Amino acid sequence: MIVLRAIGAFFARIWRWIRETAWVQPLLIVGLIFGIMFSIKPIYNAIKDARAKADSAETYYRQFQVSLAGGEDSAASKLTTQIMDSIHSQENKIDKSYGLGDKFFLMFVAETCDECNRAKGGFEYFEDNFKTLYANDMGDFHLVTIFTDEVMTDGSDSDKTAYIQYMEQHTDFFEEVGAQAYDSPYYLNKGITDDQIYGIINCDPEDIRTPTTILIDFSEKHDSALKGVTDVFISVEEVGTSGNSDANKAEFIYDAWTHQGKFERN
Repeated sequence: MIVLRAIGAFFARIWRWIRETAWVQPLLIVGLIFGIMFSIKPIYNAIKDARAKADSAETYYRQFQVSLAGGEDSAASKLTTQIMDSIHSQENKIDKSYGLGDKFFLMFVAETCDECNRAKGGFEYFEDNFKTLYANDMGDFHLVTIFTDEVMTDGSDSDKTAYIQYMEQHTDFFEEVGAQAYDSPYYLNKGITDDQIYGIINCDPEDIRTPTTILIDFSEKHDSALKGVTDVFISVEEVGTSGNSDANKAEFIYDAWTHQGKFERN
């Protein structure tokens, strides 16, 4: 009985408070409504910003990034060394852990890069439709990216950026890329300029554009003279007539991948 009386007294006090403070309740309700109203926009903006980040070019390219962290022991440096070893031996010696297969695009990008943003739609469309819209005998699509503006947080006291250090370690690779660019049909078709190629060979970060995209091809479907660096392009052109900008850019990427169009060797 004592317990029941205690419970009853508790609810009685609650009821008495509700009656005595009835005038406060509308204010509380109004305050709650305004609180919800004022919080909707920040929540909406936060969701909008998160969605924009998820759809950004940077987020897309990050999926394929090999890092410059670690200097000569970095994933990017080791991959570049393996590419050069493969070119010299004319045999794919790239470690399977990279998951790249015999053919892939190597792309130099940056976080803030208008052309990178523009190219993203074409690469994404090409990747998404690789097996359905394009020939099924092209192998698997592979893309690897190196961020030229990657910031190191390893406490290094060097005044050189990680990208500059990487370039200095691999001048032979950039010379190879430049030489093949000069020898490519895309250069003869005025797709890439002398100044752009010179910037690559000279290893000058101020002159090398982003994105610079390099097709690395060790597949058996192409002549041995083509193995290694086969094509280089800066801007992604629109060559299709579908009315879909991304699809048209994907057609250009397809031409590069298959050595057709402006990339065809006679």
